[in-house]
Amino acid sequence: MRRRILPAAAGLGITAVLLAVFGLLFSSADPVFAAYVTRLTTAPEWAESLPLRIVLFAVFAALAAAVVLVALRPVADPVGPDLKVPVNRAVWLVPLTAVNLLFAAFVAVQITALFGGDAWVLETAGLTYAEYARQGFFQLVAVSVVVLGIVAVAASVIRTERRERWVLAGQLGVLCALTMVVLFSALHRLDLYTDAYGLSRLRLSVEAAVYWLGALFALVLLAGAGRLAGRGSAWLPRTVVLVTGLALGVFAVVNPDLRVAESQVAVRGVQKLDSDYLGDLGAEAVPALNRLPEPLRSCVLADVVAANELSRPDPWNGWNLARAEARALLAEHPVAEGGTCPGHR
Repeated sequence: MRRRILPAAAGLGITAVLLAVFGLLFSSADPVFAAYVTRLTTAPEWAESLPLRIVLFAVFAALAAAVVLVALRPVADPVGPDLKVPVNRAVWLVPLTAVNLLFAAFVAVQITALFGGDAWVLETAGLTYAEYARQGFFQLVAVSVVVLGIVAVAASVIRTERRERWVLAGQLGVLCALTMVVLFSALHRLDLYTDAYGLSRLRLSVEAAVYWLGALFALVLLAGAGRLAGRGSAWLPRTVVLVTGLALGVFAVVNPDLRVAESQVAVRGVQKLDSDYLGDLGAEAVPALNRLPEPLRSCVLADVVAANELSRPDPWNGWNLARAEARALLAEHPVAEGGTCPGHR
């Protein structure tokens, strides 16, 4: 084997040296020949992202193969060690009761604000509905995340007898139910703010996250009810992963940038549009932005074309449906050049 490899390697090395020497000489002697050599030795633009594409392809291929393997050869769920410890009832009953009372008081205030409307908010808090919606939204989402942690710790650490088990499950169930109302309040605040200023990428993403958290709490309540009925809850982690994957798929199908553009145009109107923000949206927003009046349409779409590089075709391995549809639409209705762009913000 070595007798064959070494001569072949030596021949390839000599060939490379000779081609490099003569190629450089010919290139310096003839500009036309040099141009051809440059084209042959210059990597195309899509090759710059080729390593990342290969890595992503390998990762997703491995994930798909793992899913198929588990589906074909299901395995038994591993049983972890029992980490539960006996805890005096007062240690967990008093804090959970106090927290539930606090949540109930907050929910009562939220219901009053919900049915009281704009006049109640102005009279009580001295805020507009938009200001009321903006304040405290992320705090409410953080509250729900903390509650998930409390439920996970209490369910996995505290060891209870049969009667105490029902009491603990009731406390945690009430806490989860009240937290779902808090999430609804946060979603209502976001809807109020969206009605005033339209959707944005951040608002739409947070709205999707709130729905996802609500689904998680519903699954936790089902798992708790199942455990009280004597059934296992080993299905919960897999279901959470499944729901998360489905949520990501639905979020992509919703087409966020298109929804943002439609909402901004519908809510803010032409006179109050933030053209700089709309110009940073993706190619998915082109159908909505194409309906704007001139010269605002051309100004915004020119920024979208520049931001998404729609002025040139995608490489063969970078084709995208939204970008292709955007290019076709812009070919039918070209962007006007040389116009004066109004200073909409």
